[in-house]
Amino acid sequence: MNCIGKRFQWSLWLKYKKNSALKSRLKKIISLALPSGINSFLDIFNIAILLYFMKFFGDLYVLAIGVSLNYLMIFFAIHAIFYIGTNAQISRYFGAREKDKVQGVFISVCIFGSFVAIPIVVFAFFFTETFFYWIGIGDESLQIAKKFINLAIFTLPAITLKNIFISSLAGIGNTILPLFVRIFSTLFGLLLYYICIFGLGDFFEGRGIVGAAMANLFVAYLEVVVFIVILHYKTDFLKNFYFDKKYGFKALSIGIPAGIERFLTLFSLILTTKFIAQYGDLVLTGSQIGTRIEAFSFMPGFGFMVAAMVLMGQNLGARKIKVAALYMRTILWFSSIVLGVFGIFLACFSRELSSIFSCDSVVLDSSVYYLIAVGLSQVPMICAFVFDGALRGAGVTKITLSVNTLSIWIFRILPMAYVVHAGFSYIWLYMIIFMETYIRVILFWIVFQKGVWKNAGSEVC
Repeated sequence: MNCIGKRFQWSLWLKYKKNSALKSRLKKIISLALPSGINSFLDIFNIAILLYFMKFFGDLYVLAIGVSLNYLMIFFAIHAIFYIGTNAQISRYFGAREKDKVQGVFISVCIFGSFVAIPIVVFAFFFTETFFYWIGIGDESLQIAKKFINLAIFTLPAITLKNIFISSLAGIGNTILPLFVRIFSTLFGLLLYYICIFGLGDFFEGRGIVGAAMANLFVAYLEVVVFIVILHYKTDFLKNFYFDKKYGFKALSIGIPAGIERFLTLFSLILTTKFIAQYGDLVLTGSQIGTRIEAFSFMPGFGFMVAAMVLMGQNLGARKIKVAALYMRTILWFSSIVLGVFGIFLACFSRELSSIFSCDSVVLDSSVYYLIAVGLSQVPMICAFVFDGALRGAGVTKITLSVNTLSIWIFRILPMAYVVHAGFSYIWLYMIIFMETYIRVILFWIVFQKGVWKNAGSEVC
């Protein structure tokens, strides 16, 4: 009996330790994911507010903002290069407790990013109209969109630097400071958006969509200034000017595959927009509204992806492969629960959510069908995000490039092209998005199970 009692006590102790370890992992994951997720939510919230304000000018203004943001998304591939290249290095060095190298990566990548951003703006400015003609929106929508985008493209250097700042802080496990900055800029931005768009009585005349672009530009650079002040007083990133070009080139070698992947992914989304545009501006407007509503799922999605990226990098840097694997399993099941509930909400309340932005029946139908398709595929989407983030944190960005490119272009774009060519209903386009998401997560799972991420040590290979 005494032996049985000891075994029982031992099993209880093991169960307690297991639950305690699980709670500790969840606490760490939430501490990283929640601020990042809220930060992402505020980004999307700003876009949603902008679309809502444009609703008072008509559906074509909503479309113009949506298509303009699609154009800006192309250049997010550049931001991805520096975000991933920075985070993969800093999280490794931070895990290995190599402080000087953390500072070197930060300074070096900031300088590299600043130089790259200048020609990007020039390129974006000269190809704006070409993009709109290629998408195929109507002439009236095109002229409206140009008023916004001709100013908005000058936010690109600020966004590049901001992403490097956020990535660096995430690499050391600090996702709170970026959240504080974003809360400040959101509150200030809402006030500025309203004044610039609608005016302030006799004191200031509203400029409509041009005012929206002006406010967007000002807030983007204000965020950079606030970040620099906070980084100077609250972190060690700016304590020493330690520049080494090898960190910049390393960031490019790690980040370029991720940048290519992001470009191909974003371009596939833009190509999807072009496919949907074949069914008319109203159907396209509906899909744009649905896309912006769905983007709220990127709030927790981005947060969990950042948590996977950081925890993978830090634990591999500390040579804790088993701990890294445990964190990934915990993130997968926890994020699946959260996004599963959110997906059901999207599908069930798709019409009510869409009606916030439009009253047209064609627009609403298009948005509703889109939201049902993406709502019912939120679980595989978040699992793909987590696998993607984990592999990026391990520095194996060429693998993520291969998986995303294969899945999106073979199983999404080609079938969509056939649907449009054959003249089938646009609903089939949304069905293809639904099915491809499930295929992609299966591919990621197969790759992750092979253990290609198990490269321990402070240096990213």
